[in-house]
Amino acid sequence: MHSYAVLAAVVAPLVLAAPAPFPNPVAAPAPAPIPAPIPQGVEINPITGLLGSLIEGTLTLGSLSSAVPAVISDLGNLLDAAGAVTQAIENGTLLGTDTPAVVQKLFQAVQPTSTPTSVQDAMNKAAAAFGVSSASQTPAPEQDILANVLTLVLDGFTSSDIQAVAAGTSPFTNSYNNVNRPVPLLKIFYNTVIGNAPFNVPEAQLRAAMYIPSTFTWGKKQPVLMSPGTGATGGINFETNIGKLLAQESFADPVYLNIPQELLSDAQVNAEYVSYALQYLYALTSKKPAIVTWSQGSLDAQWAFKYWPSVPKIVTDHIAISPDYHGTVLAYILCPGFAAGDSIACVPSVIQQDYNSNFVTKLRSNGGDSAYVPTTTVYSLTDEIVQPQEGTAASGYLNDARNVGVSNTFLQGACLAEPAGGLYTHEGVLYNPVAYALVVDALQNSGPGSFSRVEGQCGALVAPGLSLSDVIATEALTPLAVLNIFSYLPKVFVEPAIMSYATY
Repeated sequence: MHSYAVLAAVVAPLVLAAPAPFPNPVAAPAPAPIPAPIPQGVEINPITGLLGSLIEGTLTLGSLSSAVPAVISDLGNLLDAAGAVTQAIENGTLLGTDTPAVVQKLFQAVQPTSTPTSVQDAMNKAAAAFGVSSASQTPAPEQDILANVLTLVLDGFTSSDIQAVAAGTSPFTNSYNNVNRPVPLLKIFYNTVIGNAPFNVPEAQLRAAMYIPSTFTWGKKQPVLMSPGTGATGGINFETNIGKLLAQESFADPVYLNIPQELLSDAQVNAEYVSYALQYLYALTSKKPAIVTWSQGSLDAQWAFKYWPSVPKIVTDHIAISPDYHGTVLAYILCPGFAAGDSIACVPSVIQQDYNSNFVTKLRSNGGDSAYVPTTTVYSLTDEIVQPQEGTAASGYLNDARNVGVSNTFLQGACLAEPAGGLYTHEGVLYNPVAYALVVDALQNSGPGSFSRVEGQCGALVAPGLSLSDVIATEALTPLAVLNIFSYLPKVFVEPAIMSYATY
């Protein structure tokens, strides 16, 4: 018997209550009892010591390094440790300011014991970590997200970025401080366009958030802004999938948007970076840009189109991958300790992405649920983060009330019983062959991407040009996002107030 079995029954991964609209969560389950003292003579390995000290509230940061073992390479140990951290957060015995160090130590301790052997194997394992085994199945709302993503890491879905963040460093810091060309005086647009919302972020900071590759042609090819999702930056989000492929095309010039704090702060502020970047690219290249977004990046772009009305006039296309235009009913699984009661501490932008948040409600009001520019959306039923994501009821679905042109591609419906309609996660859509074909189709044709022109890609599993290592790195986006979310401080209890300019 493993020595951690003494506490296994107490700290097995929690089955969390289904989330309710913020700020009135469902009643929390009765707290688990404090475990009885371990009998004398029973071997106490580092995992067992960690579990007991976490749940009892006696873990100190000074003893953290010795409390967590050097290596976790066993699923039972991993689930016990993740469950203990989750329970300690929910019981209030692990203070919020201590959570980042504990979670970072867990990510450091988990060592992969295998690596996916094929793209299909990677897809199966990634979906299985969230309880999904069929292309017709949606993830359950009761999840321990920390246990799920650590299981992915154990299965080999990791990256140097995850390892760097877990070690307490940020590989993204320099990418927020890029030295980019100033806007020529004759093309000043910052805070000067009548009808546009004001910028609250200084222009120098907005401009520095763009990573413009050295190969950028400054107008010889169409600029394409790559806008990331919650917990990620542009390069990490796209350089192993759509960005990698677009950089090889003769018609597109990808530029990566690296929003400070990985889009975890106020989404309204994140939208300022999107609005500025699109105007900047047009001002300096005299060529209308397009934008490719993932997850929250799509919400931010839609907010920018709504409240900076000059921006839609200069954008040719918006291609949205796994968008959540209506937020998600699963937002709470990303909040550490969300089952603990009425006081839910989370990161601002995750609370804003709840299905019934004030932010989502304001965005969708007065036509915000309809496209402002030709828009191509692609989404998957087996999305572990955004739900619902099926048919016209999907959070990723946009109307076309303005007649600008919209195509909504629901992968499992469009490619029914074909490989490209299989087990694609929230991040998996980024390497889906139909999704990339629609990106290309939208950029090379007037209007949105057309599924009828790319349906031949339904027979493939991955976009041509992407490798197994690209798929693994892309799937590692969710563990990275969760690590960043759990590490973010300060947590908040209510979503940020709607900006004063958002009156409609």
